[in-house]
Amino acid sequence: MIFDIFRSKSSSSGAEGESSSSSEVMKPLGEAGERKAFERYAQESNLPPSSEWPSSNLVVVPSIRTKEVKFDIGESNCTTDSSSSTTLPLDGRVVHFSSPLFEGKMAIRVRDNPSSRQDNEHDESNMISNETYFNSRSRQYQWSVQGRFKKRIRFDRVVTGQEFDRPFRNKPSSKLVERGLQLLKNKLPETFECELFCNEPRFEHPLLAGCQHFRIDHQQDLVGLPDNQLHGIGDDGNVIEDTTNLNKTTHINTIVPQDGVARRKFFSSNTNLEQFYFEPDDLVYTFDFFANFFSPVRHRLELTPFFSIDLIPYFNGYPLYLSMAKIKCDESEDIQYLWATEMWHKRLLNYDERPSRMAKWLSSSTLDEKGLRDTTIAVTEVDDEDAD
Repeated sequence: MIFDIFRSKSSSSGAEGESSSSSEVMKPLGEAGERKAFERYAQESNLPPSSEWPSSNLVVVPSIRTKEVKFDIGESNCTTDSSSSTTLPLDGRVVHFSSPLFEGKMAIRVRDNPSSRQDNEHDESNMISNETYFNSRSRQYQWSVQGRFKKRIRFDRVVTGQEFDRPFRNKPSSKLVERGLQLLKNKLPETFECELFCNEPRFEHPLLAGCQHFRIDHQQDLVGLPDNQLHGIGDDGNVIEDTTNLNKTTHINTIVPQDGVARRKFFSSNTNLEQFYFEPDDLVYTFDFFANFFSPVRHRLELTPFFSIDLIPYFNGYPLYLSMAKIKCDESEDIQYLWATEMWHKRLLNYDERPSRMAKWLSSSTLDEKGLRDTTIAVTEVDDEDAD
């Protein structure tokens, strides 16, 4: 998933027929009302007691926006950093989940998060430790999902991204965002959609246009695989890209590229996406995502050792998705999720959290052209791969 909220393509801002949720101005709630609205979602989210939060102040939980998605956390959460049965392990251990549209496994890793699994400790899952996975890499987190679809769905209909039910606080300068979109116009595919300056900000893109690694297997290839393992994982912890079965199971003459970078470029086009379907028969799909610059533990965009942006002041009581996939729908339709997990930092719970100098500067209307260009380039230049 491409996390950066600036690296998106505007789809309907200012367009005729814009939805009421985006164009209506919210009535002021007053200080007490704003504080209550800010705290409501956290109170509903079944977060662990503060005494059970890890030293990193970060927990990842199933999203309450996806009540139809059921996670079987169980023994996989036996880590020293949390004793809550509601949180997901962040050290590569496999968790099973099921929804009306998808059934499978998920594994999550977060850099700098305390874990009970060390290099010299091995369990039956045979997964490498976080220390090994992140060593010599700039990656900050990774999530992998492996499983089968329960319904035939066209590729362009399955999307990932971020969505919030409250407008951002301390919004970044609209000049900065507009300038960033201009600079990225030739880099962004047609499949990116973005609405940031509305009551319910969001951005999304097709799942296959964003995941760094992707593979398709037949269920018979997974016979004998232990429940706590993922199939097709390399010694380095990456999912091994393999679209061979995609080319074999379609009657289309178009050949999908065999490497991740070319495949993402291929599926950046709606024309290509619309030719393919996720099939519910005997195929098992694996998606692998990682991000280089956003640190969940610090909730910052760490662009260089000397330049970082604290994102806590922006989100107004809502967490970011760590992983999410849903069916693209119109506003009149109910959202159908395949899966969704949220990352909560303890500072997100503090209404009185104030923006840093950098956040204030990014929200300023006085940024000059050079500042706009330099900041936008720094924020939006995200590599597809890191030092592997």
